[in-house]
Formats: sequence, structure tokens, C-alpha cells
Amino acid sequence: MIMNRLQLIFEQTMLVSFMVLCYISVYGLLALSGKGQGFDWYIPGSVVLASFLCSLVTVLLLYTAAENKDESPVNYYIRVILHFVLLYGLIMGFGYLFYWYRGRVGFILTSLIYVLIYAGAWIGTLILFRRDEKLISDALDKIRDEE
Repeated sequence: MIMNRLQLIFEQTMLVSFMVLCYISVYGLLALSGKGQGFDWYIPGSVVLASFLCSLVTVLLLYTAAENKDESPVNYYIRVILHFVLLYGLIMGFGYLFYWYRGRVGFILTSLIYVLIYAGAWIGTLILFRRDEKLISDALDKIRDEE
């Protein structure tokens, strides 16, 4: 179970880091290149650190609850909303601390990108879970065929 959680933390960190770094690359190309501005050297590391902390929150808040089969749908949706708010606070806090955004427009743009990345992470996670389910199903079919 611990290895499964570590794998989830790693996969979530890589997924979110990739999506955020792609956003930063496009943002830098489109918004900053003509203005002679750029990103500081610590930005990619701060993105990976924020993604790791978000992954820890995700695994502790959502995946621990997923093991409880008796949980009501209302409790699950409350956890998802709490997850969204906690991660938003974490990301915007990192953004303020590490200068990912500047001013009101940057705050709004970063908030919108957060929502897109949050949705993308859910989609990516669903794809990963479906892949794992297919691998397990294929392995079970192979075992059945051998019998």
C-alpha cells in the first residue's frame, strides 16, 4: 500500500509538473519574449516542489478516502471541493512567493490556468487509472486462458 501511494505521488508530481512547465513555456514564448523579460533560474524547481506538495495533499486527502468504500457521495464531493481550495491556496501562495505572477492580471491569468491544469490533472489521472485497469484485466485474461 505504501509503494502504491509513493507511485501515485510520483505520477501526480510528474503529470502536474509537466503540465505547468508546458504552460510556463508557452507563456514565456508568447508573453515575455518580446518584452525582454524572462523567468528566474529557480522557477522550474519551484514548480516541481509545488507539484510534489500538491501530490501529497491529493494522495492524503483523496486517495486515503477512496479506500473507504462506505463513504457517502456528499462526503466525497466535499473532499474534492476542499482539495480544489487547498491546492488553489498552495499554488497561489507559491506563485506569490516565487513571482510566478505579477499584479492583478497575472493573478487572474494564473487562477484560470490553475483551473485548466486542475481539470487536466483529473483527466490525466483517469487515463492512468484506465491504463492500469486494462493491464490488470489483460493479465487476468491471460491467466484464465492458460488454465
